[in-house]
Amino acid sequence: MEISIGKWLRATVLLVALCWDVSSYAQQLTITKYDIDKVPVKWNDMEAQLTIDAEYPEGSSPAARTLHRWLCELFTAREFQGQFSTSKQLMERVEADFMETNSVEMMKRVAEEGTEEGNWYFNYRVKKEYESSRIVSYTYSWDAFQVGNATSNANIIDVTVAKTDGRILGWEMFTSVRQLKKLLDKQLVEKYGEDGADLYLKGTPPMPRAPLFLKDGVRFDFGDYTIYVPHVYEETGEYPCAFLRYADIKHLLTDEAKALLGLSQQAPSLNEPEPASDPQVNAELFRVYLKSWDDLHNLRQNDDFVYEYTPNVDYYGTKMAKEKVQQSKVAFLQKTPDYEQVSYRLKATKTDDRHVRCDFQKRTVTQGKTRVYPSYLIYVTEDNGLSWQIERESDLVTDKNLQKQRAQAKGKAK
Repeated sequence: MEISIGKWLRATVLLVALCWDVSSYAQQLTITKYDIDKVPVKWNDMEAQLTIDAEYPEGSSPAARTLHRWLCELFTAREFQGQFSTSKQLMERVEADFMETNSVEMMKRVAEEGTEEGNWYFNYRVKKEYESSRIVSYTYSWDAFQVGNATSNANIIDVTVAKTDGRILGWEMFTSVRQLKKLLDKQLVEKYGEDGADLYLKGTPPMPRAPLFLKDGVRFDFGDYTIYVPHVYEETGEYPCAFLRYADIKHLLTDEAKALLGLSQQAPSLNEPEPASDPQVNAELFRVYLKSWDDLHNLRQNDDFVYEYTPNVDYYGTKMAKEKVQQSKVAFLQKTPDYEQVSYRLKATKTDDRHVRCDFQKRTVTQGKTRVYPSYLIYVTEDNGLSWQIERESDLVTDKNLQKQRAQAKGKAK
């Protein structure tokens, strides 16, 4: 009897724990619908119209907090300070920014330049694309056009967030980004033809900013590269996109990705959640920089390495000119033709007014072997944050070995 009661108690505790774990992230996000359609700025025959159609996530869950920051930085192009707790506060800020940017004074200047009339149209959309018990996926889109000088721009930016800990799911969910790109290349050519996909295949743009994980597969949107692919939009009425079914790419998904997407019975990993970045830093901006840095390696964009670095670089403990860094990168990639890397779990920290340190995990694949290095890049700006370059590149393993070598050398000198 004691044995059976013990088994019953253990089973009960296990069941309660399992239910508690599932309920901790199974709750659906609370969504607030926010609509704006107005002409807040008007002067003579000119007007600027603002439209917002947003499904805004409310609440303080890990996923909601991540989405708050993501949307705030996209809507306002400002570093997130944690000041927007509701959709109303954020949208009021967007309207205020719109009034300031599209002011009557600006319209007067346009009129003085010879444009007698003109209308500005700015449209923002935020849509929840998919939500399960473990992930939630959102799309932010923005387009603007001006009647008068026929200019237009557009952005389509995707994000998928793990509800367990609020971290953004990116390219680390795939075992090989290079193999994934081959599938995307093939589908884009089939969909748009060689001419429609030519700029993409040449590496401009190399990959979308982020994958969008949905119910049956992954969508890849290329809409934030307006100046590169306008001919595709003009001919098809849509920005380049691709969709790969999970059934066709399951072999390219990591075990954690399969668990989070419900493709396996294994519990999703909760280890090493994405650390919180410095609230003074625009984490999304440096996530884009990090993605670009990965692309240089994975797509063998050898000529562009020199643009990523400052004239003099601290490169794994050695001071060298950026041209030497480029030569080192090219030599390494030629020696390891199958090399690829994915950087993830970013933590961006402002160290002073000009420097931001980005700590992250760098997963590399060479000759079928996968390794993960705790790495970092230190970025510096010379134009008050308008652009950033790498001043130092290293990883914690290298730093520890160099420190040990210096200590040994110092001991021998004594």
